[in-house]
Amino acid sequence: MRVTEGRASRKGRVACLATSLALVVISLAVFAFLPVLGRPVLWVGVVFAAGLVLRQGSFSVLARFMRYKPAPEPTWEPSFVFLIPSLNELSSLKRTVPALRELSYGGSLRFCYVCEGASTDGSLEYLRERARKDVRIVLIEKHTEPAGRGAAIQYGLEHAPECDVIGFLDADHTLPQSTLRELARVFADEDGPVAVQGVCACAADLASSRLGRLLAVERQWLERVELQATWRLGGFCQFGGGQGFFRRSLLEDPELRVDESMILDDADLSLRLGLKGHRITFNPRVVTQSSEPQRLAEFLDQRYRWARGWVQLSGRHLSSPFRARGIPLALRCDMLRFVLTPFTAGWLFFALAAGLAAPFTSYPAPTWQALTCVLWPFLLGPGPYLAGVRRARRQDAFLVLLGIPLLLHAYCLLVVVSAVDQYVLRRPAGFAKVTKHG
Repeated sequence: MRVTEGRASRKGRVACLATSLALVVISLAVFAFLPVLGRPVLWVGVVFAAGLVLRQGSFSVLARFMRYKPAPEPTWEPSFVFLIPSLNELSSLKRTVPALRELSYGGSLRFCYVCEGASTDGSLEYLRERARKDVRIVLIEKHTEPAGRGAAIQYGLEHAPECDVIGFLDADHTLPQSTLRELARVFADEDGPVAVQGVCACAADLASSRLGRLLAVERQWLERVELQATWRLGGFCQFGGGQGFFRRSLLEDPELRVDESMILDDADLSLRLGLKGHRITFNPRVVTQSSEPQRLAEFLDQRYRWARGWVQLSGRHLSSPFRARGIPLALRCDMLRFVLTPFTAGWLFFALAAGLAAPFTSYPAPTWQALTCVLWPFLLGPGPYLAGVRRARRQDAFLVLLGIPLLLHAYCLLVVVSAVDQYVLRRPAGFAKVTKHG
């Protein structure tokens, strides 16, 4: 896998923009001159849009009223190791390392930083100094060629100290004291979950721009819908967003090795866990704090990487839910929905183009179909308020109601761009490290 140091290149951004514009123009032209193609696209788009609005809306309401029963106090203190990959993360490390060092815990607690030897911003020297001052900080120096987050996590797993529980954290994440206590309660129960995913909250002082505030609201909304409500109803819950916590014995299975070739290694591992019958439990009391992209370029770099990774993931696991044995039907169906998400997003993009081109054709499609395929995201704009997201403030109502629909349309476009890059233009997939402002 090719690795891009630092932020995604300007050349790559220009290529992505050119592909996006070409797709928009070609799609509009095709549906304008060949309206016969637009009719079936609009019909299927209406079905997908209606299903998505119904699911997201109803799950938002359900998430608002769901309550979580706290775990009992632990009778013993499980040992923890947190793996934190680092490549040119000095600005984040200066904020998060001191915060993590303030945590107190009665059992064994280690923060293992897997630092790439290719770091050029002083991250390695900073961690060496901190490791000398605090025995709980373990520095694992990785001097092989950088190959992405998954490769760093797997390298850390192979060199981490013995422990009962191992957690994955991104370098910009911090753990409150309450989260550490909740993890101890959960994993002290021998019959408790084998894997836990929590809430990834954006610290208030790290969401200074309008884009940052919008992305913080969007993340909390999707966590409530895609993780909390879905898991409670027996669906598929993935770990991601820069965190994940597991019993160490679970990851000793050679079939659950982190796949270094996957861009979204966390989603890939989540699927393989589910296919083997291991459910990831969502716990809203497990909260980590991180940052969100504050600038448009940072946002597009990150979301394009996610979209490219999701297209890659779908190609890898398209048939997996059908071949798995011994898993509940509801979980199997929801895993299939998860895998097919790029196909749904791509179809909705073409349905948008068909809807916009419909008024200019000789045989225009029914107006309600065109409007549905164009305006369906605006029905989900109030979603964060329905779900009771705390970051969705009243003074940001216009930002949220307009921003959420625009984000959804943008994600559909990025998925199609990613599919074209992978299957048509054959551009190599690469892990591009995203620098978050501040």
